[in-house]
Amino acid sequence: MAILTISRQFGGGARAIALQVAQELGYEYIDRATMLKDISSQGPRWGTYAKDFDEHYPNVWERNDWSFKAFVALIQSMLYEYAKKDRVIIAGTGATFLLKGVPHVLRVRIESSMEDRINRVQGDQVINENTARWIIEKVDADMSRSMYIIYGKKWDDAEEFDNVFNTSTQTQQEIVDEIKKGLAEKEILKTGEALNILNLRAIAAKVKAAILTDPSFTVSYLDVMPKEEGMPRYGLIIRGFVHETDDSQSIKEKAKTIAADLPLEFDIQYQMLPRFGHFDFK
Repeated sequence: MAILTISRQFGGGARAIALQVAQELGYEYIDRATMLKDISSQGPRWGTYAKDFDEHYPNVWERNDWSFKAFVALIQSMLYEYAKKDRVIIAGTGATFLLKGVPHVLRVRIESSMEDRINRVQGDQVINENTARWIIEKVDADMSRSMYIIYGKKWDDAEEFDNVFNTSTQTQQEIVDEIKKGLAEKEILKTGEALNILNLRAIAAKVKAAILTDPSFTVSYLDVMPKEEGMPRYGLIIRGFVHETDDSQSIKEKAKTIAADLPLEFDIQYQMLPRFGHFDFK
């Protein structure tokens, strides 16, 4: 089946829509709560980092700290693994941007008027209007900046989505029906070539996450990507800078273990420089 990603405003009513689509189509619903639980299984450090990231916008130091880069790589690898499961709805977490270019992914955004959002937040949390507005504006600002820092995209840019819905002008059922129609159209695009695109990206993300979350490596830059989109026969290219002479060979061995028989090309350079930031794995 096709995959659905949802970009949503806080208090916009997207959760109810996603859950209805999931129930009617037999999809699994994945949101930040699911991600927090799953990433915590990778170790207490990552669970704490996920919780902190969910609660505040990363500052300048954090964005350049290597643990944050490793955390983002781990999140992205997990998102690709979710997508590979098929019949999934991924809400938030940047999946809309990460899965751009995968033909059988329907990427939608759900918005709402400020008045309706305030009413929803007040109803959920029993707070006054001013507090509800402050919460909404803060969450919007934090998520917008975070998505721009990680993906270089404006989170509300209509051109980034297949469809943009508004719960203030459309009923929940109307939006659900349109999403189901869009998923049926995307399902036709789920070909072997489309799956190759998704699977190759997933392997690249897995290799990157494995290297960056390994405290034995001193890496200041790392990029792992398919040499040609959706073409496994060309494999992956791995570029990076390391600051220990032995790391280059160790990274190559780790990558080969994960990628199995996939062709790999390496461009890993040694630099006698300390990495920016710290990576404390105590």
